[in-house]
Amino acid sequence: MAATKRVIVFLQENKTPDFYFPTMAAWGAAVANNGKLLPAPPNFDQPHDRSAWVHYAMGDYPGEVAQLDNDKLIPFYSWLAKQFVFADHQFGPGSNSTPGHMLAVGGQMPTLKNPPFVGPHPVWNLPSIFSVAEAAGVSWGAFPDQSGYPVKFYKTLSEAPGNANVHPPTQFIPMAVGGTLPQVCYVWSPTGYDEHPPAVSAPDYITKGHDLVWQRVQAVIDGGGWDETTFILTWDDWGGYADSVPTPSIETVPDALHPDGFQIIGGSRIPLIMFGGAVEQAIDPEWHSHASIPKTIIDLLGLGPMGVERVDGGPSLAHHVKASLSRPVPPAPGTVIQQPAPPTPTPKPVEPQPWPGTLNTPLPPLVALDGSTIPAPTDGKVNPKPPKPPPAP
Repeated sequence: MAATKRVIVFLQENKTPDFYFPTMAAWGAAVANNGKLLPAPPNFDQPHDRSAWVHYAMGDYPGEVAQLDNDKLIPFYSWLAKQFVFADHQFGPGSNSTPGHMLAVGGQMPTLKNPPFVGPHPVWNLPSIFSVAEAAGVSWGAFPDQSGYPVKFYKTLSEAPGNANVHPPTQFIPMAVGGTLPQVCYVWSPTGYDEHPPAVSAPDYITKGHDLVWQRVQAVIDGGGWDETTFILTWDDWGGYADSVPTPSIETVPDALHPDGFQIIGGSRIPLIMFGGAVEQAIDPEWHSHASIPKTIIDLLGLGPMGVERVDGGPSLAHHVKASLSRPVPPAPGTVIQQPAPPTPTPKPVEPQPWPGTLNTPLPPLVALDGSTIPAPTDGKVNPKPPKPPPAP
């Protein structure tokens, strides 16, 4: 694993494997492919907050049953998924955006809803992959969206000296081409480029997000960083889209319908692709939460523990990176990608091993950066009735 000198995490928005990668079924991934793949993405948002997810998991709300023609709509992502590691049992929390992002950054969720996107907002003194890198003397950088989301919720990232390592999203490509990226990078996209379904019609929203990630990867290649960089591409939450594989009920939190607790981790499956010059080709079939992202970085770069059990004791993807490998550089942006032929006969999906830890455990208190504890969040409001699917525009 000495091949990795840098890890770059791209965090986009609102996808499940069945919705976004149905053609990976031909490669042995545990995804459904109903054969009626959409030539264009849904052009409006779906209910996907805590209440929507609970009703979806209860079986009284269907979620949006849709599947994209990923080979045509997101050809770069599809090529990466087939050539490198596609994790088909990755999951986030059973909620929406902010909990998913914070689970991926620091393995903890101080809230189960989205705080205000503009104006005053809460700030928590929590450990993160950035505080772990700082303690190890490893360089790091965060590239949030244009408003500072979601790193503005971390005290150490919103004030000096840590905020000096928080860069506008526009700075990623110049730094990558110039070979000045730090060793740990988390990269978000500006509004309109994050693949989040639009509130107002924007038919090209997925293409714009896909192409920006493609350009950012190419910038790292142009800066000479392909061989020494491991990339992780994933999405924050389920986005309200149905998925055919239920996740284990690892941690629970009470709500108005479930005073004794209901599943919060794991939430729905979320696609994850790991790729880079030393990353093998594989379908990873094991259960991982978004907390496995910082765990993988810790393992790849030899960092110390975070002090968060969900991270330190969680599964890792680092074993897919092998110093002996020299994997092909992806096609350049704008290239017409020829998708590789799937294996024959079609591999059967591999069943994951049972979750190695406890199940149905109450969501524990959070560990603050100073060692104190913060009560587990209970702010994910669950309504008595399921949401109504939005009408198509």
